Amino acid sequence: MMKSIREGKALWAVNVVLVLIVLFMGSLILLRGLGPAYQTSSKEKESKPVASVNGEFITEEEWSQELKQRYGQDLLLHMLNRKVVFEEAKLRHISITTEDIAQELNRNIQGYDSEEAYYQQMKNELGLTRQDIELETAYRLVLEKIATLGIDISDQDIDQYLEENGDHYAATKQMKLSLIKVNNSQEAENVMGELEKGADFSQMARERSLDMNSRSQGGKLGVVEEGDPFLPKELMDTASTLEIGDIAGPFQWEDGYAVIQLTDIVMEEKEEPQYVRESIRKQLALNEAAPLSQLEEELRHKYQAQILNVIPSS
Repeated sequence: MMKSIREGKALWAVNVVLVLIVLFMGSLILLRGLGPAYQTSSKEKESKPVASVNGEFITEEEWSQELKQRYGQDLLLHMLNRKVVFEEAKLRHISITTEDIAQELNRNIQGYDSEEAYYQQMKNELGLTRQDIELETAYRLVLEKIATLGIDISDQDIDQYLEENGDHYAATKQMKLSLIKVNNSQEAENVMGELEKGADFSQMARERSLDMNSRSQGGKLGVVEEGDPFLPKELMDTASTLEIGDIAGPFQWEDGYAVIQLTDIVMEEKEEPQYVRESIRKQLALNEAAPLSQLEEELRHKYQAQILNVIPSS
């Protein structure tokens, strides 16, 4: 059964920031656009339009040349890096497993509503498929293994790190909250009254909420971690006591007043202890290793990798 909690004035602010870390994303996206074209004459290429503005065409050849001029050298360096890194891995008998890749991807997915939501956002915003992400993750893991060869991190080092930073690895409670924002406290009280009589929260949010960011989503604000420092303590203390479906408010929020609803509780799973320790071991080793970009440069020199024809910048 839904219960409601009415509160006095309280500050209410929400600023959810999703940080996306995609390895070498620019080069990878361009790689698909800069692949070898079908064999045809220069004239035929120029005659094939790919876009138009006011009836004037941009040809495939013009598009390709622009990409090469702007990004070609970076792309070639990325391709060389991949070749020399995997050559070095072969020489040193370094390999990674599908489990290694899955474990790394699980860390990247944390903070998203689901695994599907993570991959969908990568696809929508960056054009990356799941296979693209897995391949680049594999490359990064191999590079890190090469970088940390010979660096010894003791169990005592890991124990000390955990003692100082253990809170980062504890299971956390996350809450999915929804919002209805109105002009004043009286309107908010009216909203609370209607909700207590059985009105649908998401429908009211779509019809009456002034918050444009959440209104079209039925008031959904997203996931908020318990103890979030960007949210007022009074609000978080109240939200932590709610059960799924409960409403609370009104809260003063910017230039208006808001009512919130707890729609779900998610306990972020704690990694297995052995994975936590291995993750810390790798990070401490990387802190002692040379920068990865420097390693790539050294490997290009070792395997005599070079760009033979410099692509003009203009």
